[in-house]
Amino acid sequence: MKITGYVKNHGTPTETHDLRDLSVEELKHHAVFKPVVAEARSRFALFRVLDDNFHEWTDYLKSLLHPGAVDDDAVALKLDRLLLNYLNAAHHLRQHFEASFQQRLRADDAEHKRYKMLVEQLTQTSWPFAFIQDFRFHLQRQGLGLGFFRRTVGPTSVTLEITLNAAEILNLTKDWPRSKLAATKGIMPLVPLLRDFHAQMMQGYAGIVVRTLFAELLPAEEFYKKLAAEVRQKDPRLSLAFRDDGASLSGSNAEPKLIFVPNDLLAELGVPTMVRK
Repeated sequence: MKITGYVKNHGTPTETHDLRDLSVEELKHHAVFKPVVAEARSRFALFRVLDDNFHEWTDYLKSLLHPGAVDDDAVALKLDRLLLNYLNAAHHLRQHFEASFQQRLRADDAEHKRYKMLVEQLTQTSWPFAFIQDFRFHLQRQGLGLGFFRRTVGPTSVTLEITLNAAEILNLTKDWPRSKLAATKGIMPLVPLLRDFHAQMMQGYAGIVVRTLFAELLPAEEFYKKLAAEVRQKDPRLSLAFRDDGASLSGSNAEPKLIFVPNDLLAELGVPTMVRK
């Protein structure tokens, strides 16, 4: 198998350049990392789904800042729908990775304890992360959860007010185990709370998943990134791939095959740079 550089044209390789054969050690590393990368691509797609839901929410908020009359009831209903979509995607993501932990590391009690400890630390240090988790369970019992919504159109600007009243929601749901919500929180703006929660999901929680459930991703990233840098030294336009010459395939008429591998693994998975630290 050879290290190959290729030039992409609208996503399609248009020219390739073979550099050298992979060493025996490199072939071993690739064999170890290949299934890990394949599984991570599938599972980490949930972070992309979450991010898409968050951007739907924020894009709609931005659209409401343009002047013009709107149907407030219709706007509130759509905001509730987008909010529920996002919170359900976040909950599904958490449930999925916790189930994955049981499947992949069920015998590693120490690593499982480390995962729980890191999630607890994140919950303790980020009140929005704690609150939005509790808020999602509040909505599960209460239905819609937008709280107070007002859109004000002035001569030169449009403002949005989306708030939750701590005392009011405490009257509906008494149990807030993570955030320890108190009436003294008063009127809480929902938009920055959700923004901070999303940042913690995409950075803090994703980092926990990488460091515990998918610890192999960090050495895999370094392995492929080093080879990608070697390819770019030949030509900055080139991306890394491997070429299988067919020698290991059955049949004498086997054709060489281009095998696409990561060039910047965590970025390709949609994981922010901060997670790698």
